[in-house]
This record gives sequence, structure tokens and C-alpha cells, in this order.
Amino acid sequence: MGVISLLRPALFVYEAVRIIILALTLMFVIPETTALTWLAIASHGALFTLMALFLWIDIKRYREYIPLYLAGKYIGIITIIIFSLVSRRLTIINVSSNIVIFAELFFLCGDILAAAGIHVINIKLHKNKITADTEEVQCE
Repeated sequence: MGVISLLRPALFVYEAVRIIILALTLMFVIPETTALTWLAIASHGALFTLMALFLWIDIKRYREYIPLYLAGKYIGIITIIIFSLVSRRLTIINVSSNIVIFAELFFLCGDILAAAGIHVINIKLHKNKITADTEEVQCE
């Protein structure tokens, strides 16, 4: 469980930093008239932070939600990549600012690493569950 015990708090810290950077970027870079709209659109990202917190606190209890977490991450990654390819712009937000470009690249790379980390956790948990189930069958 060494890898899992290191990845869980790292995942939570990343998600917390991600939502803070996202909120600050939207508040300071976007014009005041549309900032609230963008914050409302981006607020669902707080669910990833809560999920990472719950996985850190009690992974056995919330392990069934890991595929949902992964699906959300994959959808976010694919959306950003497809948008960048189709629109031929580096950012979803129509502001030519280095801060926005950096934040979006940070989110994309971080989401890819977070998805990889949660995938590793899921594989380790699945192996442990199979081993535990096999031992129970042999004991009976």
C-alpha cells in the first residue's frame, strides 16, 4: 500500500491547487461581466477535489467511485485536446494571456498525471481485492 498511501494525498493537493488556480485565473483574467459565468461553468471541478479528499480519508469506502472519477478526468482531457485541435487556439478562454495558456497547460498535464495516478491506485486496489477474494474462497 506504499504507492497508494503516497498518491492519495498528492492527488488531493493537486486537485485543491487546481481549483484555486482555476478560480483565481478566471477572476483576474476574465472581464468582470463574464467572470461569474465562467466560475459557474468551472465550479464542477470542486467535485474532483472532494472525491480526492474522500479517497484520501477512506479509500475502501469510496473505491466504487474511482471509475466515475476516471471518466470525469478522461472527459476533461479529451475535451481540452479536441477543442485545441479544432479551434486552433491554445486556450478555451478567448484571452491572449500567458497566464491563461500556462494555467490550461498546467491543468492538462496535471489531469493526465492525476488520471494515471488514480488508474494505478485502481489497479492496486483491484489486485488486493482479487487476492483477498481468492484467500476467502480457499479458507472456505
